[in-house]
Amino acid sequence: MYNNYQHLNHLLKGAVLQVLTFGISVVVGFVLPPYVMSTLGEREYGINVIAASLVGVLALADLGISGAVSRFFTLAYAQEKKEECIHLANTAFFTFLILGSIGFLGLIVMAFGIYYLNPAMDDRQLVATIIIINGLTFCINFPMNIFIGIVNGTMRQELTGVQFVVFRILGALTTFLILFFGGRLIALACANLVLIFVNMIVLLKLVYIAFPEFILRFSYFRKEILFKLIRYGMFTFLVFVSGVIINPGSFLTISALINFESVALFSLVAIGLSDHFINLTETIMGNWLTSWLTLLYANKDKDLADKTLRLAYKLSTCFATFFMFGLIVWAPSFLMRWGGTNEAGDYYYLKAYPSLVLLTLGVWIAQCQSPNTKYLYAIARHAFIAYAGLIGNTLAIAAGAVLLYCGNGIESMAWCIFFSMLAVRGTAVPLYVCRIRKENVVKYFLRIFSYIGRAGAACLIPYIISYYLLAPNYPRLVLVGFLCSITYFPIYFLITINKTEWEKIRNLLRIKKL
Repeated sequence: MYNNYQHLNHLLKGAVLQVLTFGISVVVGFVLPPYVMSTLGEREYGINVIAASLVGVLALADLGISGAVSRFFTLAYAQEKKEECIHLANTAFFTFLILGSIGFLGLIVMAFGIYYLNPAMDDRQLVATIIIINGLTFCINFPMNIFIGIVNGTMRQELTGVQFVVFRILGALTTFLILFFGGRLIALACANLVLIFVNMIVLLKLVYIAFPEFILRFSYFRKEILFKLIRYGMFTFLVFVSGVIINPGSFLTISALINFESVALFSLVAIGLSDHFINLTETIMGNWLTSWLTLLYANKDKDLADKTLRLAYKLSTCFATFFMFGLIVWAPSFLMRWGGTNEAGDYYYLKAYPSLVLLTLGVWIAQCQSPNTKYLYAIARHAFIAYAGLIGNTLAIAAGAVLLYCGNGIESMAWCIFFSMLAVRGTAVPLYVCRIRKENVVKYFLRIFSYIGRAGAACLIPYIISYYLLAPNYPRLVLVGFLCSITYFPIYFLITINKTEWEKIRNLLRIKKL
């Protein structure tokens, strides 16, 4: 059991580093998009969003294999089955190489179809060109997901965290320089293609750091391993499909029933900021928790798994509530400063604030109970998430399309997505987990509501601070965020984490190395 705790300590250190690097990425994400939109214009920015969404659909070719690789690699690595690790990595890599190439050919067909079958379409040549260049970037980058899975499978998420932020900053700097010197969308797409080649070299180096025994050779490809990965990954794939239904689906629906400008506003403010919410909470409560629960499941340690989940619910509620509070309370001032005013003197970004509030509440409901999804992935019972998500998100987009067609604004799409999150992640998944774990449903929700109530009480002082100090300028926003965090977290932990849990946390932090 001591070795398990050493693994957990290593995972937590990686999670802390990922949170720090994610913070840098968020700053870049806040600063750059308004500059890109103002330089390219709302229409060209909307075209870029649509083209990126179409190319992003190719990520469906993942088939859930990358997540399966990380899980099975973790199990094999923990059991020191190095040859099985090599077979897993090679099988997945060459599968992705083939699937990515097929996907790129499909994008070429799509691009030519857009160009030749839509002669009346504005900017059809630009759209087709961007799709082809971005498609080639995708084809090269797609197999690199396996390298990330290998590194994460060895529980070295801190390496991929650093790699992510470095290339995020490089990409942002490249984008700024190209636009500053007069470049447009095609130049941006070509620059991303070059960065992908560099990223490929770096990721391969990280693989050899995390797993020096790695060998890349087609002779290590195994069909039986591929079938095992597909059996596990098919439901992860369906979960991803449900996510694709929401993001590209909502963008395409809004562009078809309203205009490209509304797509830009909805994607940049509502989807963009709520996605930051999801990514940050997943960084804090994501990979390490799934890997840890996977190890406990392999060791059949139900007692420690139960204790881990109890603490994880407290932590996920803590972080999710604080980020929800920040997005809803601070967003108006931030959007006023971030987007500025348009030619009419209006704060244009504030038009998407109602949609942002709805999506934020939906994400908050889901993230407060995110340990449920980690648990289901760890025990390979995530099929329920896939089916429920597909049904919920499909109904959300269909209902949103009807409301948009009837003349309602983009808030109607946000309402539909909110109810989907509430029904699936906030209700159906917890009920399913309670049934698997044979836990009383009433007691479960009472415990979750108790954590939420304590988090709400801890938000009282941050709300007072925000009410008196908040202003639409960056220094004041940073100050308010800092003051709120140093008052919220101590209060929440003081009234929520018990002495036994504090002692376990201190013991974990004392372990220095594997």
